[in-house]
Amino acid sequence: METNRIQALFDKYRDNYKLSCKPATEKQLQEFRKNCIAYGIPTEIMNQLVEYYKLNNNFFGYFECDNILIFEWCDQGCLWLGQSDMWTFRCLLKKHKYAIGDASEDSFGEDYEFNTIEEMLQTFLSGNKV
Repeated sequence: METNRIQALFDKYRDNYKLSCKPATEKQLQEFRKNCIAYGIPTEIMNQLVEYYKLNNNFFGYFECDNILIFEWCDQGCLWLGQSDMWTFRCLLKKHKYAIGDASEDSFGEDYEFNTIEEMLQTFLSGNKV
């Protein structure tokens, strides 16, 4: 994930959403890695999220990466990355996908499950959602 691509995405939609990139500190990243290991998160997912958190330490002002609540739904197969209004952003652990859903659904379907965080954010920010 390139810094300029996430920043460019946020800049493009800055007027529609309150967006900013605030990187996580190394201490926060270490705590996130520690929690991932404790919860058995696959290394690939951990590394993808660490790369994102190095650029921006939250999803829409929700949990910072060292917040243990990210792992609240881990036993149900997902990480709770954040929320914006009624939209919930998760990482589906078994599918290795990033998803847009709501409080009752992990995702709104395959069209709302993405291989990368960037794809998920692009779809949400561009208004191509349910």
